[in-house]
Amino acid sequence: MVYTAEAQLSRTIEGMRALIRVTAWERVSPWRRALSALLRVGFLIAFLIALVSVLGPPVGIFLTARMEAKKVPAVHTVVRPLTDYSVSDAPGTRLSYFGYEFEVPWSKVIKERKVGRNLVNLTVDSGHNLMMIVPANQNGLLTEMVQDQALDMRNLQPILGDLINRPAYDQYAALLSTTPRSIHAFGARLEAVRGITLLSIKAIAFGPGLESGAFSFDLPGKRGFQIGDPQKSMRVDLEVFDTAGHHVEILCSTHGHIRFSQQEINRIITSLHAESVPSPLAALQH
Repeated sequence: MVYTAEAQLSRTIEGMRALIRVTAWERVSPWRRALSALLRVGFLIAFLIALVSVLGPPVGIFLTARMEAKKVPAVHTVVRPLTDYSVSDAPGTRLSYFGYEFEVPWSKVIKERKVGRNLVNLTVDSGHNLMMIVPANQNGLLTEMVQDQALDMRNLQPILGDLINRPAYDQYAALLSTTPRSIHAFGARLEAVRGITLLSIKAIAFGPGLESGAFSFDLPGKRGFQIGDPQKSMRVDLEVFDTAGHHVEILCSTHGHIRFSQQEINRIITSLHAESVPSPLAALQH
């Protein structure tokens, strides 16, 4: 039988009235009234405990999602397909680091500073900055978090479930597709807890460009995500995954009134490849 919300509310009110109604049996003596009062209080406490145990977690998830969205509005951002694949044809420079090669659309002085075996910071005298990172853990951000003993987040493994066994690209896609609206607090409990966990990670894992937009791209030999609209943000992060599942991050930033153009970003994305693999840039330009 299907009950409307009004009917359910009416039954609840009638039940509460029954708890406070004084019966003829109680009027006979004071001890009966005292006993009935104790029973009513016991029933009320049991009812409240049951209500909190059932509604407490969903309400907590609902409120946490709203609080996270208020604190970091960028979590509302959803991924859209990149529509502009045009490439800058300005005179450029070919660079090579950590077994990967790519082109930048500048022939001006480029200063480099390597940090460790997997990070290099590039500064162009035009005011553009690039940071290239080849993550030491290529299994994905979520997998890295669970496996990193220093973070002590092993308790997230049952919550994230099979997601930590999926390719790194899928893990980023799951993070970026999670929004407050996608979390159904009063639905399946595990899915709701996983959703709020992903939302919290999304709030801290991506750069400040996220609020300006997130875009997915699919190119010959690679696919990935562009975090940030270069026309609206001074920071654009590129998460690039090749067909073998290798992951490379390139963080693009500027200062002052300087901005990257989408064509410059595309020049970097399309030319990036492992040194043993020919670049698809020439094929895309014809």
